[in-house]
Amino acid sequence: MRSQGKLYIVGIGPGCRELMTLKAKKAIESSDYVIGHKRYVDFVRDLVKGKIIESGMGREVERVRLAVELAKNNVVSLVSGGDPCVYGIAPLVIEYIQSKGVSVDYEIIPGVSALNSASPLLGSPISGDHAVVSLSDLLVPWEIIERRLRKALEGDFVIAIYNPSSRKRKGNLEKAMKIVMEHRGDVFVGVVKNACREGEEVRIMKCSEVISSDFVDMSTIIFVPNSETVIKNGMMLTPRGYSRKYEV
Repeated sequence: MRSQGKLYIVGIGPGCRELMTLKAKKAIESSDYVIGHKRYVDFVRDLVKGKIIESGMGREVERVRLAVELAKNNVVSLVSGGDPCVYGIAPLVIEYIQSKGVSVDYEIIPGVSALNSASPLLGSPISGDHAVVSLSDLLVPWEIIERRLRKALEGDFVIAIYNPSSRKRKGNLEKAMKIVMEHRGDVFVGVVKNACREGEEVRIMKCSEVISSDFVDMSTIIFVPNSETVIKNGMMLTPRGYSRKYEV
């Protein structure tokens, strides 16, 4: 057994191998243990040469505690979908290590986020300033989510909405779409489901259609346009501003 271990906090991207970084792949292949939510472990199962430890939702603290403990004497990969620093597991690892005063060698390996994998499927909706808001109120109270969403709308940001709806939490999506409609009317939004993996679907829908549809789930990301975004032929473009300075 190794006298000194290593903890890799690995972003595996959206779920297709082509968008997983080489560094992430190498970390997983070199690990004695790979730990993660079953859904994310399934994406990399064929790469794992060591032992797999998987668990479900709500077991994040348990996974982090186990990963840190094993990493004292083993090479461990704690896998996270997308990028581990974007609504992922990385902040919990750092918080745990700092609060417990644990000494462990760790490295965060970035991954392609849902934002970056989904937006090109619509064209170029986040070309300029944009905001990212999660509608999940499991860790953040709705009052804070609503305030941040309203401020982003007031600032005329393009907004990428993560975690819009789940089986247990459908009301937040309706509330969010109604807030968007208050500020921008019943605008068209870009909706991407299962970006870059099996079951991928891309739609342009009005806010009112999003509310009445059962299409949106936790595997979906929604792009709300700003005042300059152009939607044409099923594509979204938020210009950088070149036409203000050059002939395009």
